Amino acid sequence: MKKLFFLATLFFSVASYSQIEFVEKTKIDVVGQVEFVYLEKVGNESYNLFYKNINNTVNEYISFSFKNVDNDAAKLHQIIARGFEESTGSRYQIKANGDAIYFKYVREQGEVKMKIQQYVSREPDVLTESKLLTLDEVNKLFN
Repeated sequence: MKKLFFLATLFFSVASYSQIEFVEKTKIDVVGQVEFVYLEKVGNESYNLFYKNINNTVNEYISFSFKNVDNDAAKLHQIIARGFEESTGSRYQIKANGDAIYFKYVREQGEVKMKIQQYVSREPDVLTESKLLTLDEVNKLFN
């Protein structure tokens, strides 16, 4: 009985330490990049959009992710581009990973520009913002 207990204990201790498994590396491609903002594609499943937070002296990069279900990357590009054609001062909102992401449009020196705004979930009172982007820069991100 002692031998059986010893063997069972030995078996479970070895089994618990041998549960290391290697994870396949997912291919990540940068789709588009402009100053302080870039979009990357993770495999065929999702996208990450990174932007440098201009409200922080550290200038950390903030990101949001979304899955590419029903060609959502192209839909997001269309939504953002449509905002340049509609009235300035408007703000579009999307949800990504439970976070609210805003696209705010302003007119600066006669040109419509857009910035990404996001309340980061780890600090809900802190608003992060990207630099102002032109329509050409947005098109470079998605093409």
